Formats: sequence, structure tokens, C-alpha cells
Amino acid sequence: MGHGDFNINLPEGENFSPSEERVREIKELLLDQPYFIGFPYSNRGEWDRVANSDCGKRILEEAKTLAEERPLPTLTNEIYLRCVEKKDRREVDSIRPDWMSRMAVLPIAECIDPSVGYLEQIEEDIQSLADLKVWTFPGHPESKEFYEGKGIFTDLSSVHYAVNLVAADYFLSDQLKPEIRRLIRTELNRRIFEPFEQRIKSGQDVYWWVTCDHNWNSVCLAEILACALHLKENKQERAWYVALCEKLIRYSEKGFTESGFYTEGVGYWGYGFSHYVLISELVRAVTKEQIDWLKKPLVEKMSGFGARMEIQDGAYPTFSDCKSDVVLPAWLVNWMNNRIDETRSVRSTETKIDSLEGMHFRFPTMLALILFGQVDLNLAYERKFGDSGKEIRNWFEDVQFLICRPSDQMSLKFAATFKGGHNGANHNHNDLGTFTVLIGNKELLTDPGAEVYTSRTFSKYRYKGNLLNSFGHPVPVIAGVLQVPEDDVHVTGYGKHAYTTVLEESLTDEADRIVLDLKKAYPVETLEKLTRAFTYHRVGQGSVEVVDEVVYSEPENFETALITYADWSQQEDGSFLISDGDAAVEVTISAEEGELEFSHIVIQESSTPTRLSWRFKEPIEKARVTFMVKPT
Repeated sequence: MGHGDFNINLPEGENFSPSEERVREIKELLLDQPYFIGFPYSNRGEWDRVANSDCGKRILEEAKTLAEERPLPTLTNEIYLRCVEKKDRREVDSIRPDWMSRMAVLPIAECIDPSVGYLEQIEEDIQSLADLKVWTFPGHPESKEFYEGKGIFTDLSSVHYAVNLVAADYFLSDQLKPEIRRLIRTELNRRIFEPFEQRIKSGQDVYWWVTCDHNWNSVCLAEILACALHLKENKQERAWYVALCEKLIRYSEKGFTESGFYTEGVGYWGYGFSHYVLISELVRAVTKEQIDWLKKPLVEKMSGFGARMEIQDGAYPTFSDCKSDVVLPAWLVNWMNNRIDETRSVRSTETKIDSLEGMHFRFPTMLALILFGQVDLNLAYERKFGDSGKEIRNWFEDVQFLICRPSDQMSLKFAATFKGGHNGANHNHNDLGTFTVLIGNKELLTDPGAEVYTSRTFSKYRYKGNLLNSFGHPVPVIAGVLQVPEDDVHVTGYGKHAYTTVLEESLTDEADRIVLDLKKAYPVETLEKLTRAFTYHRVGQGSVEVVDEVVYSEPENFETALITYADWSQQEDGSFLISDGDAAVEVTISAEEGELEFSHIVIQESSTPTRLSWRFKEPIEKARVTFMVKPT
């Protein structure tokens, strides 16, 4: 994922293979035949059931759009090489998502309604994919070498292409030409199975993602296992893959804290945890329900992360590489309520959901889970948390992340978030002390969220981007210095030495107050004290107060800032009006020592928030600066 993610070379004689004993134990549990989620084309009873469902009709509509109404370009070697040479992957990124969707959806649509006539297009796409010299993203440092056949790497792109081919082979089976089915097996062996198995068994040049604690681990393992369970005819080999995934998937679980928090945010939770669900359901199915990872105590918290992170009205926090317009897949948020599970004691049936809401149609395995893994395809229901809807707060103490929501007594949907932690998290931004303020789903004071990924994003120069370093966040600048990591030293996991400490915590019905020590976020020798006190008040329409206190050993500059995508203006009394349509807040800024001067700048990057900043005209030794934010 980032600079510093290097393949693994274990000491001589060591490898990642599961123990022979565990492989034997798994083999005893396994189904005798290969497996894939769902049913092949020939099982007309099951596919007719899907055809009569709302989900089936929605998939047919999507297929028609992808195949007929919006013909798509196909990825070619020329396009890939152009992106590699320009060090700009955007042309591939503009083609790949819809092309993947077409490869995922058309075989399923063909099963739902054999009259659609997509077989020719499906086989053309399979051949085009096989013709590509490389299946990886074009942004890897070694992409040119991969293109020239000097190496191979299995990444997120590779495994998604692979499972699209395998799904087509399973669902359509002998509807595909024999040579196409042979091609699928040849390409999977050459590009996925052989290099992966060789690395795992030798312990040399092992893909770094096998031990990472973010989405790559669960995604790559789930898709590779799905391919192996269908294509590996030998039961011993299938048992080896299941045992290996059992050994390695624990790294994905480490990406969650004890509170169930996922440091990559809700967007990557939707991606990573959906594949954790997939691999869990695959293992449960092939072991005849004797192994069910979704029954683990921590997984219950992991599964609730998406619902708990909704601030209000469909708005989610935008910290790290999160996007403000994220829509979580309804099936995933509510999976634990709708999965086929005979041991479930209670199933909520109060609010019906659309299982395909928020769905990316790029993953045939996810579509198959929805179609064949729920209690009732036509009657999926919202998962219920507690007795009274949304909690007034979520405080993830182990990562210092706070969501504040209005009480029923408040006259306005005024909400806020506040974040501490450390600057070495997955998809990290240098944002310790960042906060946001919302009315409804409009984030008036914001964290800028993800940038459009470039070759710099995951390089050592990650923090040269002003959307990623602390300049683009509503946090102080200390003696002219931004938070660490610096703008040219980023490697994966670096930055944990920049962390915050909770000095005070008070969470009541009337107010939520957290005070953080921010001193370790800034490498400034003269900095003796830096605290930020965040208080959310549930009185009237609500308000937020943020107080920074700084002490230097000698006079230094001090600056603080707010970030917004909304309209703003300075009022005659010196306050600021920040508005988006009918939602607006008034912000006042005061200082007890010295005089503040105001400045503003539009950050000109892949998104363009405005940075409103205040700095003391003269260096100070100590200061107390207060933001007061009230709806207006």
C-alpha cells in the first residue's frame, strides 16, 4: 500500500505454510467437492427465484447499462504502459472500475435471464483480460519490470481480475467455450496460484500483504481462497489454502482495536470488512459450518463499526483517506442480521432494507453472497443497535475518537467529531487534534478527507500533499512547524511516536469534553506545553468550544486554522459566518495574550478546501486561543 511495504524474506528453513497437522484436520472437515458461492447456470430453480426478486431485476438493469446503453472501453497493454511511463494511473483508473463491473455482472445476468445474450461479450472480456501482460495496478515502483515479464506481484487488482474469471467459469460452466475455460485455468495457475504457493512455501519474496493489518490482507486472501476452492480439484490442496487463510487472516483482525474501531475509516472498512465476511462465509460453507469466524467476540464489534460511525443523516467522518460522499453497502452493515444462521436467537425485522443500496457491482462474490447467503432475498432487514436509535455519542477511547450527536431535546441536528491517536495509522493523515462540525449531513467545519491518489500518495513524499499533512487540517502550526511525520520521510507505519494523551475526559448528557496533550506531535525544542480542549454542548441548538493552550521556553510563532468547503464571510464584529445553503454556524476566535491576524488560502490540490488561519502578530511565550462555534 505504501512506501516501505517490502516483500518478506524469512530466515532459511522458515516459511508461511500451515502445519501439516492443521491441514489434515481441515481436510477432515471439508466438503468432498470444489465450491463456489451460489449455483451454476443449470440450476434453473435457484436462478428463477433470483429472477423474481427485486435484487435480480436490479442486477439485470445494471447489466443492460454496462453491456448495451453505456459501451465501455477495454483496458489494453498500450494504456497500461502509457500510465507506467507517465507515472500517472488515472487513465487505467478511469476504465478499470466499470470494466470490472461488466465482467462481474454479465455472467450473473446471463444466469438470471438466459435470453439476454451476453455470452459473446463475456468471452471477449475474458480473452482481453488474458491478453494483458500485467494484472497489477500501474502505480507500483516495479510496474515496468512486471510489464516486461521480469517479475510478478499479486495485488488487489490481480485478485479481483482472477475471481471475475473464476466466477464466470463457475456460474456459466459449459456455456463457455472449452478453450475459454482452459484459458481461465492457465491464467490463474500462471498469475496467481503458482507464484503465491512458491513464495508461501519457500518463505522468500513473500508478498508483504500476507502480514499487513489493513484491507489488503482480507481482500487478497478472500479472493484467492474463492478461486482455489473452485479450481483446485484436489481436496488436500483446498485444505492447504483454508488452513493458510486461517493462519494469515488474524492480521486483518489486528487492524481493529478492542473497541471495534478501524483506523482506515468507513470507506476502507466497507472494502476490507466485506472481504473478511466473504472469507468467513467461504470457510463456514466448505467446513460444513464447523468453523465460523463471524462468531468471534471481536468480530461482533468489527461488524458494527459502519453503523456506529454514521454521524447523522448519512454523514460519516472524513479523517485519513476517507471520502465525504461515502455510501456504505447496506448488505454489509446489516449482514449479521440477515445471514443464514440457525443459531441466531433474535433477528430484527422492523425496518426493511435494499440489500443492493450502496453496492459496488465489481465483485461477483459479494453479489453471490447477497443472492444466496441471506435468510430471505426479498426480506432483508436493518440491524438494530440498542433500544433508542443512535447513541448521543460514540467514544472510541483506545484510539481517542469521539462522535458527538444531538440529544432529543436539542432543537437542531448539530453534531461534531474530535480525533487524537497517533500519526502512524493506516492511510494516516497528520491530523492529531482535528475536529469537524455538522448541521444535518452538511459538514461546515471539516477534515478535508482523501486526495485523488497519485504516485506520490503512497511514496515517501506522502506528506508533501497539503490535504494529507497538518497544514490542511484544523490544527495548530507550532513555531512554523507542522506535525510529524515530515514531508519526505514517510514509510508504512512510521509516525507512531507522534501521539496524543488524554488529560481529561467527561461525557455527560449535557456536554462531552476531551482534553488532549498534543506536544509529541510537533518536533519543536522550545515547546513546553500544547493542549487542546474540545467541548460539545447539548444546550439549546448546541455549540462547540475548542481551546488551545501553548507554552514555549522562549517566544515563538503560533498559528491555528479551520478548514471548510462551505461559503464563508467575516462579519462586522469580527466573527465568521460559515454556511452551506440553509445550514450555517457562527465562529468567534479570541486570544488572551497578544493580537491575532487573520489570513486565508484555497488549497489547490485534487480538492480545494479553504484554510482560514489566525496567527499572533508577534511571537509569544504562552497563549490561550479559543474557537466558539454556534449554529445561526
